[in-house]
Amino acid sequence: GINVIKGWLNGDAKLAKNYFNILIPRLAAVAPGAEGSAWHYPQTKMLKDKKERWKGFIEIRKEGNVQYRLLVQMENDCVFIVACGIHKGQNYTTDVPPETARLRIVQMKNNPAKHRREHEYS
Repeated sequence: GINVIKGWLNGDAKLAKNYFNILIPRLAAVAPGAEGSAWHYPQTKMLKDKKERWKGFIEIRKEGNVQYRLLVQMENDCVFIVACGIHKGQNYTTDVPPETARLRIVQMKNNPAKHRREHEYS
């Protein structure tokens, strides 16, 4: 399949691509809560909505006039990047609903050879 995150970073999030390419290895290098970890606000934040549809998801954030988000879920030392979004003004849009994001996690766990990708920096 296609790498939807790479497509987003090369398209709508092109202005945020370098930021994420620097931040993602920093996040991968040190576990949340450990000394020197980048897993804290403002780089990351637990995603919350009133209906708790995104419960358990974390935003990897780039702030600015347009705020770019990668939506992830963690399990042990695995980080599953499953969706992306843009927050501009009062509007927050993601590329998928939470149900699709959860399905992507299940697919990555059950068939990693087909559905998991290393982050691509190009």
